[in-house]
Amino acid sequence: MRIAIIKTGALGDVVRTTALLPALHKQHTNVDVTWIAADASLPLVERNPLIAAAVSIDNPQTASWRHRQYDWVISLDDELANCRLARTLSAKRLSGAYADRDARPQYTPDVEKWFGMGLLRPDRSGGLTRANELKRLNTASYPSLLYECLGLAGPVAPPQLHIADADTAQARQWLVDSGLERFPKLVGMNTGSGGRWLYKQWGEDQTAHLAQRLRDVLNVGVILLGGRQELERNTRIAAIANRSGIAVGPHDLSLQGFTAVVRLCSMLVTSDSLALHIAATTAITTVAFFGPTSIAEIELSGPGEKVSTPLSCRCCYLRECDIRPHCMQTIDVDTLYSSVQKWLLPRHDNAKKDS
Repeated sequence: MRIAIIKTGALGDVVRTTALLPALHKQHTNVDVTWIAADASLPLVERNPLIAAAVSIDNPQTASWRHRQYDWVISLDDELANCRLARTLSAKRLSGAYADRDARPQYTPDVEKWFGMGLLRPDRSGGLTRANELKRLNTASYPSLLYECLGLAGPVAPPQLHIADADTAQARQWLVDSGLERFPKLVGMNTGSGGRWLYKQWGEDQTAHLAQRLRDVLNVGVILLGGRQELERNTRIAAIANRSGIAVGPHDLSLQGFTAVVRLCSMLVTSDSLALHIAATTAITTVAFFGPTSIAEIELSGPGEKVSTPLSCRCCYLRECDIRPHCMQTIDVDTLYSSVQKWLLPRHDNAKKDS
């Protein structure tokens, strides 16, 4: 069965969508998957053994994958270019977003439960207002929703991400060079959000104070994680924390190298970020915090917990907000410290800390 999956971004969404692959291979025979990614997200899928071909949507029109006959196209992005591609690919079955003859993005009925909570919900069905209402009411995770929409049998598999041994070796060398190898446990903190969702990130002072507390009380090493755009932010956090054993993570690594650094951590404290989805690929203990995005959609494949703002307006998907304190400001240092302590230390150590 020849399947094309169109999922180009965002990076964390690409990682979490790989949870479909084991179910597709289990449920169908002779599965041949072509994953259509973007140049930036291609490294997240190109080493996956359950993908026959990982290609870029930016490949020229003459690329052979554009002219194949597919049994099933699964289109999971709502951008117009991706919707147009879904319409042009030759397939016996299409599930997901596509462009109609007037170049307007639509979605097929079988994926209503997912796309009906997003930007493509038609005005006649309540549009974005109703979509956001459904998003707040939803209690199902992203992969479980897609399994249901696509008729895949559970249980839901964890996401998958494969890296080379050289990436792991490079990450371990950075650990030695940074002096963090002396700590028996490492906590990665990815509290930024990139540029798209400002209110997914935790405050710089909050992050620094939690890092101080983890270092001083629990005697763990702390890695401040993030992409290149978060280097200045993490540098400021490290300066505020002002402790040895609190280090800004490397920002010059590939996606695979970043993955390797995350996997060196005993625990991850994170916003709704790429690092969160990477942690799920190897069941790293995770404390994840949420404000404007859906806490229900995220599955932790390993131990840990999800912490949500107490504000009733949570899961709003607004890019601007005039409420103060806003959702991330309502998640305090004590709350996240208690969660980290609970999951990082054995029970007898926790009892000792509390006495």
